[in-house]
Amino acid sequence: MNILSLLKMPLIASVVLLSGCIDGFEKHLQDAISLYGERKVQYSEQTGGATDALFDRLILTETLLLPVAKTYDARAYPFTEQGIAIIQNDFVPMDDNRGFDYPLPPAAELTAELEQQARDIIRQLFAIDGHDAFAVSDAVNNVLRSIDVLEHRHNIYLPMSKHLIESLGYGALHSLYYRCESANKTYQLGQDLMALQLLAIKIGNPLGYDRDANVFHQQRVGVLLNDLPHIPFLQEYDQYIMNDRDRLQICLQAF
Repeated sequence: MNILSLLKMPLIASVVLLSGCIDGFEKHLQDAISLYGERKVQYSEQTGGATDALFDRLILTETLLLPVAKTYDARAYPFTEQGIAIIQNDFVPMDDNRGFDYPLPPAAELTAELEQQARDIIRQLFAIDGHDAFAVSDAVNNVLRSIDVLEHRHNIYLPMSKHLIESLGYGALHSLYYRCESANKTYQLGQDLMALQLLAIKIGNPLGYDRDANVFHQQRVGVLLNDLPHIPFLQEYDQYIMNDRDRLQICLQAF
């Protein structure tokens, strides 16, 4: 790499940080803040303001993450310029949600016992090597399928927990492909995204959001369930198992 290139890289990163021009993590958060603001008004009218606090908390959390998101987008910029869409393709559009008016059958109560069962399932994510994207992807698959069973068996919804876990798996799975495409140059950025998402699950208490939303789910109000976008992790994981895992393992043995 020549001197001119070395001088250009910090400048490019600075421009990206200031302009937010990469469609990636920051754009996802900005769209989420906008959507939650709209839904806050809609649900407030439906519930007499009872859902306002939940949406205020969501908006505050996403707003606080914006500076962090900018740094991830900036670090991804050199790779996206080479056609490797790390970060850019690791967050789904917020408009891919079920919609405010999507009909919701009344849910059962999320009891303390059921919440503990969900917490025990989620804890499996912290019993694995969080630096191993293969292991993280497999664990996310197992955890999501266990949560699906729990939801259907007891007629409850855990949308925020599933959303954060799906997001973790989505980024972890993609990171394996990016590493092969980049001759392992994306490794550290992929690791850092996994670490951030694991931390969000560990200390962000998504089950707390689900507990608060459950009160409204029992009233057929689709808070969170109708607002969070679909993340196609399970579909991509199945394709990965059928078509790509062996190839990726061979590719990454060199690193």
